[in-house]
Amino acid sequence: MNVYTSTAACFFCLYGYLCKTHDFLCNELFSPGKNKPFPLKMDDHPLNQRPIACCGLTCCDFITLCKGFPLEDSDQRCIDMYWQRGGNASNTSTVLALLGARTECLCTIANTREKEFLKEDFAKYAVNIENCVYLDDCTAPVSNCIINVQNGSRTILHSNKSLPEFSYKDFQKIDLKKQKYQWVHFEGRPNVPDISSMLQAIDSHNKAHPDEKIITSVELEKTRMEIVPLLDKADYVFVSKEHAQIHGYQCKEDTVEGLGTKIRDSSVIICAWGESGACAKPKHGPIVASPIFPPEGGVVDTLGAGDSFNAGVIFALSRGKMLQEAVSFGCLVAGKKCGFRGFEGLKGFPL
Repeated sequence: MNVYTSTAACFFCLYGYLCKTHDFLCNELFSPGKNKPFPLKMDDHPLNQRPIACCGLTCCDFITLCKGFPLEDSDQRCIDMYWQRGGNASNTSTVLALLGARTECLCTIANTREKEFLKEDFAKYAVNIENCVYLDDCTAPVSNCIINVQNGSRTILHSNKSLPEFSYKDFQKIDLKKQKYQWVHFEGRPNVPDISSMLQAIDSHNKAHPDEKIITSVELEKTRMEIVPLLDKADYVFVSKEHAQIHGYQCKEDTVEGLGTKIRDSSVIICAWGESGACAKPKHGPIVASPIFPPEGGVVDTLGAGDSFNAGVIFALSRGKMLQEAVSFGCLVAGKKCGFRGFEGLKGFPL
């Protein structure tokens, strides 16, 4: 199924655009088709209508649907191929918007042929990109995502040749008092000093404007030890199974107990562990956990499931839910997402 089209008219319009911007693909690849992070209760929550921003990567995902994972050195047919907007921060902002949050994405975008496609797709989901930075003399990052339709697994081959990261200098141009962010979520990217400086800037804002506190979170997903210094920089810390394993942890409970000693005194660490579900722990509090909620019709596509979990947790906490409820909601959102391709099926998913 081609995720960009819902009517014949939409398809031919987009097809014409892609022929101009992706002439190397059009004949071959497209088929029709802090500090006190604990939230208040819902009724007296002062932050509800303020926007949530996600800072990190936006890229183009080239999706290949296969009957099974391809064999090395083989020539075989696939079921379908299509483009969609990707990147952890980008996906998280999309899911937050679909759940009902006012959302913004803070990222860099290359001034290349892909720019208009990315801008239009952000607009489709009502994700604000007014503070994104457009850069010349670089290329757009691309992820080749192989989806095995037998089990819904996704294998990602990522290429980012030259696009710079969203920097502290870029962030300094944003008037935090004017933007009135409720929450800023950071994807743990290689530019750790910049991310640390951005989080420190938010801490300074919160001290100067305690009535307009911005909650922060950071995701440690990749298997890079250089992102570990971010552990004690945010109110909520999301740690992936893959990142936990490079520290030697073999389950989510040991992860939040172990890495949880490194977070701020008032912070919370959260870890999703695939089929084992997810758990969270305030530094000086007990562990709360949730099982997974598999889709009724079976797993179709796991691409973006982790981003959906993060978005679900953030959304629930931003709406005044307790930590246990938020982790369970994150698992519900991730499970729902695994039952279909893309993210549109999450629109209006009830909290």
